[in-house]
Amino acid sequence: MQTSEPTPHGYVMAQPPQIQGSPVGEYFNTLMRGLIHKQNNFLAVIQGFSSLILMTDGLDPSIKENLDHMKDAAQGAAGLAERMLAASGCVRLNPQPLNLREYIPLLEGTLRGPCTRLGVACQINVHPETPAVLADNGRLKDILAEVITNAAEAAALGGGQAAVALDILAPGKVAEGRPGCVDIFVRNSGPAIPVEKLKDVFRPFHSTRDSRHYGIGLTIASVLLSQMGGTLGIRSDVEATTVWISLPAA
Repeated sequence: MQTSEPTPHGYVMAQPPQIQGSPVGEYFNTLMRGLIHKQNNFLAVIQGFSSLILMTDGLDPSIKENLDHMKDAAQGAAGLAERMLAASGCVRLNPQPLNLREYIPLLEGTLRGPCTRLGVACQINVHPETPAVLADNGRLKDILAEVITNAAEAAALGGGQAAVALDILAPGKVAEGRPGCVDIFVRNSGPAIPVEKLKDVFRPFHSTRDSRHYGIGLTIASVLLSQMGGTLGIRSDVEATTVWISLPAA
């Protein structure tokens, strides 16, 4: 995963590797899908036997605790495996025209959830002239939820009037935007990300947070967006950190 140098308007843009459509890419996809399928079979056995043993009456508390850890670890590994498929570009997408003026209101509960949980103010605005975009319905939901969750957690660390804003603008409303594309901005208050660290945010498994975070959320988002013809960038200064998503209008 590479990143560009900061553009004149301050954004660092993700540049996912282009392996789709090539013989090497097809081989890599088949290899990854097979590996994760086999691994998940092994993990299912671990989870299954752990659950069976945990049903034993009078089980020693220390053994129960260790089995719970094993079961949780197996579930975590299975979840990571599924995310790795997306990060490596191995998931199948179904891009189709998606009306964001109808789609975003349906997702408000999901999108506002992280902000509500952390006590962060959240604003969502969709420009009334926004056309449909060409995107995969479920995957776009995952991307927006990931980005807003990151934004809410970063805003909560800053203290004061923590806030997150999601703004969706019609083509031509952003001077530096790509022609014929809808621009989605997610902004959050909080500490600025230093320029030298900003270049690493798309690097797989790079995270400045605790071990519960894998550090591949933005990697996955950038790969999925590239498969939908979109782009992803990030900018950070003392005023706000902004993630910029651009998707082609349908």
